[in-house]
Amino acid sequence: MTHGHPDEVNIQRTCEAASDPQDQDTSEDQEQSVYQEQKVSWLELFFDLIFVVAFDQLAKRLGQSPDAASLLHFGLLFVAVWWAWAGNSTFAARYGNETRTYRWGTLAQIVSLGMIALTLRGDLMDTGSAFALAYGVNRAIQATLYVTVSRHGPAAAAFAGRMALSFGTAAALWLLSALLPGGSAAQLGLWCAALTLDVLTPVFIRNHSRHALPHEGHLPERVGLLQIIALGEIVTEIVGGSRQQKLDAVNLVPALAAIITAVALWRLYFDQARALPLLGARVERRAGRMLAWLYGHLPFTLAVVVLSVGLGQGLAAAGSADAAGDQRMVGASLALALLTLAFLRWNSLRLTRLLYVDRSLPALVLGAALAVGLIFVDLDTRGTHLAVATLTVTLALFVAADPVTRRLGQLEEAIMERLAEGDQPESVEEATRQEPAA
Repeated sequence: MTHGHPDEVNIQRTCEAASDPQDQDTSEDQEQSVYQEQKVSWLELFFDLIFVVAFDQLAKRLGQSPDAASLLHFGLLFVAVWWAWAGNSTFAARYGNETRTYRWGTLAQIVSLGMIALTLRGDLMDTGSAFALAYGVNRAIQATLYVTVSRHGPAAAAFAGRMALSFGTAAALWLLSALLPGGSAAQLGLWCAALTLDVLTPVFIRNHSRHALPHEGHLPERVGLLQIIALGEIVTEIVGGSRQQKLDAVNLVPALAAIITAVALWRLYFDQARALPLLGARVERRAGRMLAWLYGHLPFTLAVVVLSVGLGQGLAAAGSADAAGDQRMVGASLALALLTLAFLRWNSLRLTRLLYVDRSLPALVLGAALAVGLIFVDLDTRGTHLAVATLTVTLALFVAADPVTRRLGQLEEAIMERLAEGDQPESVEEATRQEPAA
């Protein structure tokens, strides 16, 4: 264990040479590269653990009043929290996690996120201004990180300078909104404008990101860690919901089914060739598919957290009239999660020539349709949880047995090996032709 890194997490990449990680020249062309690894640091793990609290606060907020207005507020706050995580993770994946700039900036962001988490559960009329102030500080820290990077040369400034301007403008909007009445339409409007600016900027300036493509091993690892945190929220909500009932066979069966659902969703997600879109971006020098991959995780993470609320509330309200509303929440969120998994798989498949032979993609879409059907059938809590577990386990087994799943994994490994050896393929299709069929 050295330099604050975990012993077990070891991710390797082809990336820019830098004699001193404290003074890394981010403007160097990524085509001139050496074999170098980038580990997930203890600081990054600490940063990600803040989101255990944030997701729990958001889940409890939605569980207390799952009406339409609360769901909209939940969605807005969730996007903001997710984007705070994405800003830190993509910066580390682009410019490294060992520089003094990143370490001090991340420590400052952890403090701001702690304050953000404190304000997530209360009514926006009471906490909206405090949330806006804390989030504005978080955006200002992120903008400062990109300002620092933009001074490393004209190539770095082309991307980092634009990101700094966007984040700085968004920070100003958040801080301005803190002066408005909490939860007012004007305040929420400024939040939406700031988030829209933040989220769309990387898309509009993607042609300037050739010198700032994310680490093709590091970013999938960080994204995977966040999904584990979200899936862990299912277990947290199940335990909380079970406290309202007796620990007998009637209540243990749906609790067990919900835990099995979490395990099946874990298998469905981690069976994907998760680094392939980033490898495609590096090989083809186009960031579009990488951004689609990253942004696709927002609805998946949101769906898993909402699913955790529905499963937990269903256990707590078993046998009451509220169970029907929880069933609708479970069906809708599971459908969104499965559709997102289908999108992520399609995003990987379109890099290859395997789209027409894949069986898992239509299976995931069919599974989403069946999940929507849960909204319209009348089941009790046990029936709902057993149906969800059966569906997710069936899909997990089907995807795991699909030869295309194994082929995508082999292709991902083959491209990584070629990059590690300094032999970059001209395209993903070329690597596909050289990779033996499964």
